[in-house]
Amino acid sequence: MSTPLQKRARAGRFWISVALISLAALRGLASSSPPIAQPFADNGGLKMLYDNRQYPNAVALGGKTHIVWRGMDGFPYCASYDMKARTFSEPVSLIDGYEDEIDVEKYRTDHHFAPVIWTDADGYLHTLFGCHRTTGIHLVSTRPGDSTQWRRGIDFSESISYPKIHRIYDGKTLVYTRYSGHLGFWQYHISDDGGNRWQGGGRPVVNLGAEPQDGKHAAFAGSYNTTAVSADGKRLHVAFIWKVEDPLFNTRYGKILGDHTQRYNLYYLYIDLPTGKGYNYEGTEVELPLRKRIADEYCLVWDTDERTAAVGPSICLDENGDPKFLLPVSEETPHDSYFYFVARDGDEWRKTRIVKTLHPFNASVLQVDDQGVYRAFMITGEGPEVVTEGMDEYGWGQRVEEWTSSDDGHSWKRGRNLTPRPGKRYQNIQIISDNLERDFQDMFLFYGWDEPASPGVGYLWDGRD
Repeated sequence: MSTPLQKRARAGRFWISVALISLAALRGLASSSPPIAQPFADNGGLKMLYDNRQYPNAVALGGKTHIVWRGMDGFPYCASYDMKARTFSEPVSLIDGYEDEIDVEKYRTDHHFAPVIWTDADGYLHTLFGCHRTTGIHLVSTRPGDSTQWRRGIDFSESISYPKIHRIYDGKTLVYTRYSGHLGFWQYHISDDGGNRWQGGGRPVVNLGAEPQDGKHAAFAGSYNTTAVSADGKRLHVAFIWKVEDPLFNTRYGKILGDHTQRYNLYYLYIDLPTGKGYNYEGTEVELPLRKRIADEYCLVWDTDERTAAVGPSICLDENGDPKFLLPVSEETPHDSYFYFVARDGDEWRKTRIVKTLHPFNASVLQVDDQGVYRAFMITGEGPEVVTEGMDEYGWGQRVEEWTSSDDGHSWKRGRNLTPRPGKRYQNIQIISDNLERDFQDMFLFYGWDEPASPGVGYLWDGRD
């Protein structure tokens, strides 16, 4: 006899199949020149694709790109994209077989439960979801390169939030996560075989509230981290913003800000992975885990002076392996913002304003090509202040735009408009990883919706020739 959850899952798969027929018409699969931004799912929920604190949402392997997302029911789904035919498979529910061990309401309401996906050296796919101060569910594909059938993988931490996956030196795999809640610490785990086994416990990196709490507001200081790995896989670059957990009066805006906007500053350090030691930009060793006073004294890139910096920055490494950053920072109001490119010039950090956006949570991806041209892909727009409810809760913009700079980020010009359809709301540009070895520069994910109660539509932008 079917359980209510199994009946709902079957019903959900039926409507996904119906939606696929509509999506096929939208994509024009018989066309010899498909549209650049192709919809792959229209059953998305809040954080259908996560922001840049959690990645990747897509990984390419053997001519296919495998994409995971969070549905309106909160459950994780997966589909593959044939990179030659430019067509999508039918989606698979990743929760099938695990209905008896999940909290359905938690999946429905907690957007942090969104999935990530990666590959191991043998070509098996791994996915991890259901993570917010939890162990989550780790699955491994039963066949290499196939995302339709899965088995249970090994657990590696009792508390995971915001997993970020990287391939590092000697073919090892690194997962960087937050342990515990808003005031928890950020750590990494290493696996020698892509995630089938893990080396001991986590290795803490950032804990702004660590003892002694001698920094400003250290007793209620959390952070949100983003990461990148050097070309040789031996250096983990970590950028983060400071989250104020308790209410603080903001003198710039004349009021106490909410959770989304009570986040400030930009910090940076790197970890030498073979030794596990931490350093600031100048190469001065810093004690780990990094606490608030040491972060302010040695690792501060930008004191935003009470202007909101709500989400961790995009990180790009130049030809010398030096980090550049891209993030939105608020202006006249806590929501009204501009994207800034941040780079080191001598002994100073240069901040270059690029384009206006509606919310400091709006997403971006920063890359540099072989000619040294920087490409910033951003959620942009102007207009009335965002009302944060439903799908709108974590910001949005009217356009998905590319901007470029050929002079090391000193000046920028608008490039391609990636927006699939005017009038929708867009969010969360996400990179597509090529077997965890590099990120594609001509393929991205993002999603859009119509109204706060509307489902999300996921898009794959394929700009390859």
